[in-house]
Amino acid sequence: MNKIVSDYHLHSEFSGDSTQNIEEIVKEGIRLGLEEIALTDHLEYDIEGMTDNWILDVDRYAKRVFELREKYKKDIDLKFGVEVGVQPHTKDYLESVIKKYPFDFVIASSHAIDRVDLAFGEIQAGRTKDEVHNLYFEYVLQNIEKYNEFNVYGHIDFVTRYGGEKFRGLDYKKHFDIIDVILKKLIEKGKGIEVNTSGYRYREDRFYPCTDILKRYYELGGEILTIGSDSHIKDYMTMDFDRVYDFLESIGVKYISSFDKMQPSFKKIK
Repeated sequence: MNKIVSDYHLHSEFSGDSTQNIEEIVKEGIRLGLEEIALTDHLEYDIEGMTDNWILDVDRYAKRVFELREKYKKDIDLKFGVEVGVQPHTKDYLESVIKKYPFDFVIASSHAIDRVDLAFGEIQAGRTKDEVHNLYFEYVLQNIEKYNEFNVYGHIDFVTRYGGEKFRGLDYKKHFDIIDVILKKLIEKGKGIEVNTSGYRYREDRFYPCTDILKRYYELGGEILTIGSDSHIKDYMTMDFDRVYDFLESIGVKYISSFDKMQPSFKKIK
């Protein structure tokens, strides 16, 4: 029996970093035997150097998702989702967009600090690895404290992806205190975290967040977990999900989350 039931982080041609035809994603989900998938194209705002192709046309995106939902409703449950790149100063604008549309699922992610994209390398310049990682977690905490219109926080420790080999790897013990505050705040607000398998594709040989963070979230009573490939091409859908399911079962997790109109429900791990 296929234990993989869903993929909750998928990008299509509507994202600035993907050219993947959106209908092909749906067809691949059906081929994989998934019960549901969440399309989560990027909604970014006020990042230096952001080109026009990063501006999500939400009207056109929503129209296409709902067309496909109707077309394939007998084969798969298609969720209307979005990944929002949050910064403390963009709360009002981004939350107004989220409230305007009938989203099923929203990922909040930290892609930029003070309008500078983590991928550009400017944030890492002149800082040690620990300084960069601590700065990132401080911003994650600020975002969680400010934002309300989201369901899970995305790839919560993926800062290690950027800046080159020097910045790879997370020393969990050094950042335990602030990570603990982040996890407790998420649980307090009824929010979850995603397990994002793209770390294997980015040669970090792990998923985001690391196993220590996942264990701690579960120890603290966290229950809302989604699993996402963060795929930008359909061939990556559900890649390395078996590793996640095996790990979650090893620490006693019995359910993953599903969302409909921003409300969570729980599916038992098969």
